[in-house]
Formats: sequence, structure tokens, C-alpha cells
Amino acid sequence: MRVMLDLHGERDAEYKTNYHHKLRGRIWQALDGSKYDAEHGNDEPLGLAFSNIFPWGDIDEGDSRNLLVASPREGMLATLAENVQANPEFNVGDMPFTVTDIRSLDVDVGEPGTRGVLETATGVIVSLYDHHRKEYGIAADHQDSQDPTYWRPKHTVEPFRDAITDNLQTKHNQFAPDYIPGPTDVDDPLFDGYDLIKTYSLPVTVTEGVELDVVLSKWRFEYTVRDDTHRRHLNLALNTGLGGRNALGFGFINIVERTKPGETELEGQNAFA
Repeated sequence: MRVMLDLHGERDAEYKTNYHHKLRGRIWQALDGSKYDAEHGNDEPLGLAFSNIFPWGDIDEGDSRNLLVASPREGMLATLAENVQANPEFNVGDMPFTVTDIRSLDVDVGEPGTRGVLETATGVIVSLYDHHRKEYGIAADHQDSQDPTYWRPKHTVEPFRDAITDNLQTKHNQFAPDYIPGPTDVDDPLFDGYDLIKTYSLPVTVTEGVELDVVLSKWRFEYTVRDDTHRRHLNLALNTGLGGRNALGFGFINIVERTKPGETELEGQNAFA
């Protein structure tokens, strides 16, 4: 499930590329005092992902922008919505906004047989841990083998594929019913195709006073929904994000193409638009 926030720019502002920590802070401000407050800062997946403020670019006073927030936890999104309706001031560091509307969106990859493409709206952080490195013969970036190695194109797509599937399995274990097999419990892959758009590095404030240089990648993922279990896996990825640091706004994905069974690609794209 997702909610869309419509934002009104309150004054001219430079679009900050290091918005992640401040935007996460405003979302947690909305969850302050709720039953979710105790989860702030723990190491478990929160089941929360969000887009960048879009469209991208410097802000003029009066501009209209948007923000998408996703979660498999309907109550979390409802708490967020109630708070921003009561407190519409939505400042992201030096970028001041007011929330003018908020609405829910039901986003679904489609019934079995549907073909489509998911695209990353924000960069994916993929950390390769010791078991991934051993399997693929990847040298560690650090002396401590427990520290992750950020995925780069030189590592090839296979460890990226395995790492995002393992990460999604962790989220499945937390948010999906026990009787449904997870993405690592089935033999077929999550996606049919992996098209790398770009890789880049970015300094990110992970908590006040702590900054990391992370390596991110942007992708287009082709999929064909095999069955209802696969549909649940793909929709979970839409609701939680892919890879790590989703609660900082990384790994957020959107459906950019979708063709239902029996439709041509052109019909499917027109219907989706």
C-alpha cells in the first residue's frame, strides 16, 4: 500500500541531494508517540520505504511537488496520514513544504500472466556479506569480514540478484503470513531481467553526526507474474523497497510498464498511463 502526499513549496529553495536523513526525520516525527515509535533506531526492517520529493529540481515558491510513502503495514501509513493532516507543515531540512492533500494508492504488479517493468526511483544499496563474497570469490573492502562490501558492476549481476532476494526474504519473514513461501523458498528468480541504468556513490547521513559514503545503483527489472506467490513477492518489494536502508529512502521502486494477459504491450502501456 502507498500514500501520495501533495506538497506546496513555501519558498524558493535549492533541491538538496542529501535530503534522506531530514526526510526520514519528518516521517518519524509523524510517527512520534504512536505504537511504531519504539521501532525507531532498531535493526529490524521497518516495512517503510519512500520516494524522493519529485519532480526533481530546485524549488520555486508555490511549486507543486509529491512524495510517495509505501509500507505493507496499513496502520503505519494511516498514522502518518492522520498526523500530516493535523500538522501539514512538512519541512525537509532547508526545503519547506505544506501538505495540501494525501491519498491512498493501491499499487499491484498484476494477476498471474501479467508482464511488466519495475524501475528504481531511488538508488538501491546492496551490501554483500561474507557468505555472498565467499560464494562469488569477491574480496572484502574491509579487514573485518563482518563489514559489508557494496555491490559494484565488477561483481556481476548474480551476487546482486542473490543479495536483494535474501534481503526480501528477511522482510517476508517479518511481514508475510507464515504459510506463504518466501522468495528464497522457491526455485524461480524474482525478476526475468536486470538492466543496470547507472552506479554512483553518495555521502549519506545515517544518523546525526554519522556519514557514510555508499554505493548505489539504479535498475529496470523485467517481470512476468508466475503465480499468486510470486505476485506477493513482487508486491512486497513495492511496499518495502529493495536492498538496504529503505527507511532512509533507498530502493524505492515503481511500476513503469504493465501488460495484462491477452493485451499487447501498446495496449498495456496505454491502459497503465
